[in-house]
Amino acid sequence: MNTLMIFYMIALIYRDTKASSVALSEWFEGVSHDQFTRLLSKAQSWPTLLWRVFASNLIADGGYLIVDDTVLEKFGKQVFGVYWVHSSRINKAVKGINVVLLIWTDGRRRLPLGIKVWRKGGPTRVVLASKLFRWAYNLGIKPQYVLFDSWYSSKSILRQIRSYNWHFITRLSKNRKLSGKQLKYHWPHRFGHTIGKVVGGFELFVVKDSRRYLATSDLSLSLKQVKFHYAVRQQIEETIKILKSQLAWGKCPARTKATQLAHLHLCLMAFCVLDNEAVRIQATPYQIRRSLLRQAIPLHSFLFLPFISAA
Repeated sequence: MNTLMIFYMIALIYRDTKASSVALSEWFEGVSHDQFTRLLSKAQSWPTLLWRVFASNLIADGGYLIVDDTVLEKFGKQVFGVYWVHSSRINKAVKGINVVLLIWTDGRRRLPLGIKVWRKGGPTRVVLASKLFRWAYNLGIKPQYVLFDSWYSSKSILRQIRSYNWHFITRLSKNRKLSGKQLKYHWPHRFGHTIGKVVGGFELFVVKDSRRYLATSDLSLSLKQVKFHYAVRQQIEETIKILKSQLAWGKCPARTKATQLAHLHLCLMAFCVLDNEAVRIQATPYQIRRSLLRQAIPLHSFLFLPFISAA
């Protein structure tokens, strides 16, 4: 992790800024926008750097792996990864970059582990999520549960997770068949639970919670435990919100694949730094950011001290 990377992240953390090389370089005397441009363009194993410097020393056995995707709204035909995609947040098609994100959390600390960018004509988001799970498995991560919504509850994903000897808790669509019958026909009332098999031969404990159908491969869980653990999935939605609103995740105007991926990963690293400080002082990332915005931008920030030795 070189000085330019730290400067880049300091600017993201300490200021609300358009994440262009010109805008970021203005905060540092003697640093040109060309230096930041070369940083983003340089060949780098960003996922490895993210893991080695920012995540590996903080992660522990147990906890949760959570996968989800989001759309970074952008315009411009020449920008890497920009297509018309459906945004579940506003329930309509928007132009932007569709990013699949994997994080680890213990319920409070949140550590991004990797991203994949969906491209038209390329692998589906389910396949991209599968690649992220394989990355986590190869890193030796042993989660208590893997959490995801109904979009990722495909037979292939369920099979993969169980092959790693992990357990999952997911949401299922009402049309999913359980023991040969669609879930919406299993219970006439708002609540219910049962054990049954879905396509692929997986035996699951399924819980109907109002309009939601939650399912887990861990048959030892109680109804309350299933709902308790699945509620942790909210952590990835909060992570995405912080990345977008506080760290300019979708604001880089760079056009090429290398520069966009570099920016996206540097934002993930900046998130690790911000979230680590939030855990340390028992505050929220929003509170820390409000404090930092009032300070002069430093050349050496105390926020990075826990990560310098690992760099």
